[in-house]
Amino acid sequence: MFLILFSISLCFSWVSPDLNSLTVIYTVTFGIEDFPQVTGAAIVNGVQTGYYDSNIQRCIPRQQFMAEYFKTEFWDHLTEKAKTHTNLAKQNLNTIMKSTNLTSGIHIMQWIKSVEISEDGTMKRWMNQRFDGKDYVSLDPDRMRWVATNPNAVKIKEDWDNDESWNKFWKWHLEIELVERLKNYLQAGKEYFGRKDQPEVFISKSEPNSQYKPLTLSCLVTGFYPVDIEVTWLRNGEVMSETQSSGLRPNHDGSHQIQKEIEINAGDEDQYSCQIEHSSLAEPKLHQWDSPSVIYTTAHTSDVPVPEPS
Repeated sequence: MFLILFSISLCFSWVSPDLNSLTVIYTVTFGIEDFPQVTGAAIVNGVQTGYYDSNIQRCIPRQQFMAEYFKTEFWDHLTEKAKTHTNLAKQNLNTIMKSTNLTSGIHIMQWIKSVEISEDGTMKRWMNQRFDGKDYVSLDPDRMRWVATNPNAVKIKEDWDNDESWNKFWKWHLEIELVERLKNYLQAGKEYFGRKDQPEVFISKSEPNSQYKPLTLSCLVTGFYPVDIEVTWLRNGEVMSETQSSGLRPNHDGSHQIQKEIEINAGDEDQYSCQIEHSSLAEPKLHQWDSPSVIYTTAHTSDVPVPEPS
């Protein structure tokens, strides 16, 4: 359960090419054995750059450019910050547990802080806390007031609204500290974030478990960077609505993947193709499914298996 929620958080750290973003996520668990009680992750433009947990009690780089650019003193400073925020996160979880009269079971709180800066300098920032997968309390950064999205969070909202020093700190943290960190991380990873990796595409089909059900065609696109991409199924050149989409997901090497599926009837003689639009491509690229064989390219072996031709 914990891994699933944490992976979902990473997947949603996504921005368009004309934005730069830094998201910091602390995840606090209750009732999960053999796992750190608190983990922290820093994510820049959809790529995890740093990690902390309450077992190792140390901030560590997740990308080589971070390790090479920043000295030991920088990681020592981040570690002290992470320890402070870890204690706050645990206190917040305890407060939530008490307010909801929960004393057992498995529970997860996520504390998410984020800033986005556009090319024209426009800044967006937000902070919220989620409990067991649902919004609990969030900050309205324009008014610097807290919003209770759960009835049990009303007391927390009122306490935080009345704490002037608390809100001054978070205003500084979101508008100055995280912005400076983002600029430093972008400088450290200038070449990394400036790269353009072309997507690799696999088209496959799966047979139905009944003769009365349709076939499923799948278009798996992986290994691309930056994250912004358009994947569209076409039938005889006309755009179709996919039956199912995996959504954007991170690969372990900092690239991304997405899978889209459609359903067709057995014996269908229409032409189906998967169209890819990405900044690494000079023009949209079509990958056609040629029944009954499967057309596919070389696999992105670090993250996905090569589909077997059907």
